[in-house]
Amino acid sequence: MLGQSSQLAQEELKAVLSSKKDQIELLSPDFVLANTDQISSDLINNLGGTIKIAKYIQSIDNLDTLDANFWYNILEKNLKSDNKNHFGFSLYNDSNKNYQTLTKKALGLKKLLKEKKFKSRLVTSQESILSSVIVSKNKLIGNELLIIKHENKYILALTEAVQDFVAYGFRDMKRPHRDDKSGMLPPKVAQMMVNLAGNNKDKNILDPFCGSGTVLQEAALIGYENIYGSDISPKAVKETKENLKWLNENFDIKIKSKILESDIQNINKNINKNFIDLIVTEPFMGDARLIARQNKISDINKIKDELQELYRLAFAKFKKILSPDAIIVFIFPIFDVSGQDIYTLDKKIISQLGFEYKLEQDIIYNRPGQKVKRQITVWQNKK
Repeated sequence: MLGQSSQLAQEELKAVLSSKKDQIELLSPDFVLANTDQISSDLINNLGGTIKIAKYIQSIDNLDTLDANFWYNILEKNLKSDNKNHFGFSLYNDSNKNYQTLTKKALGLKKLLKEKKFKSRLVTSQESILSSVIVSKNKLIGNELLIIKHENKYILALTEAVQDFVAYGFRDMKRPHRDDKSGMLPPKVAQMMVNLAGNNKDKNILDPFCGSGTVLQEAALIGYENIYGSDISPKAVKETKENLKWLNENFDIKIKSKILESDIQNINKNINKNFIDLIVTEPFMGDARLIARQNKISDINKIKDELQELYRLAFAKFKKILSPDAIIVFIFPIFDVSGQDIYTLDKKIISQLGFEYKLEQDIIYNRPGQKVKRQITVWQNKK
């Protein structure tokens, strides 16, 4: 089950589930059905955009099939006779009327469990979907039934893992430095961006606009060991080093990192030719306070022109340090001026520098009310 930025989450899953053992069978706006032998609890820790992973049971034609005995047979292997059994359900893509019908069926299951001498508690919420927080706090792993309406059928699955909201909050809020003034790339989005770059953790990964090190932090947490960063700001370099040191001390990982003070103009003087395999970055996207004050397209266009030149220079310099077929995951800002989107990405310019655009459709990430949206792009270095 996918989070709010489902388009980005889909692309992340396609990148992570790219081995011969994995096969995506169905893509939908809010869920993906796939075959994989990866352990759910391990897999979800490596995915920023997936909020639940459940084991597919079967599909049914209508909800009449799902009576108390049918539901009991699904849960039976996970029931415990010596403890209270918490159970619940989430209904996706269907009506409130059917949600109320399922609630009655769940109460029927509770009655059946009592007859079979099982202590139980039905966990519900005001919404038809139980959040990962509710599932986690109420110990519903293995006992939450997902009921997903898709086309003319209902897909049934049992939740095996949910996103660890506590861990994300800890590594975001408890690290020594957070740069609220620079736009604050969320750790989940940084993790998804790193995953878009591929699965080879032996590669050398670089964030040339590292800020406080969020991208590098997420790369380390999913298994990258050869981590490089640079920034024009001495303060950013210092904070990234301290954040990575904190990460090393608080998580069971080994990080080989090198953080440089360098502007983009001189990045190729500090890093050897063909050395970097992956670049994942959110670059400077303009002065946020200045952008917030603009309500004229002409003023925003001036900012756009300056940023486009910075990005053109960045990709030209990247060409000098990237290995053949290297991947770049790069954010281009989109400015909202009175409801009109002003794009900074010019695919023709980047392509002419020797890079191939790898996405079938553009990925736009934004939150309600934001003046600046993020256009997340993936490029491959052409030999």
